[in-house]
Amino acid sequence: MRIFLLIISLSVLSDYAASQDTKNAYAQFKIRTISTQEQAREIDAKIKSKKGIISAHADYITSTYFCTFKTEASYTEAHFVKWFKKLGYEIDCFNSGISGDGKMIAPQGLKDC
Repeated sequence: MRIFLLIISLSVLSDYAASQDTKNAYAQFKIRTISTQEQAREIDAKIKSKKGIISAHADYITSTYFCTFKTEASYTEAHFVKWFKKLGYEIDCFNSGISGDGKMIAPQGLKDC
């Protein structure tokens, strides 16, 4: 019985460790003409509804946006331009990559873009 529990425990830990090795993608950019918290909430709700989006955060104070998504979603700048255009916004200074790649731009850098 102990060996069975040990095997199950090792299997679960192995699966957990493998899932932690999976890197997520990110996108960040400046949003033109966002000025209220309500607008930010509306953007976040809409983008979070997209398949593969893990987190989304529009900051109306700095006019910046950041989200993480599963790499298999393969979202590009064109996707975000289209989505934000439908919501009535333009975006600039698009940056994306894989989490941990060291290429993320600080929010102040995007704000001043």
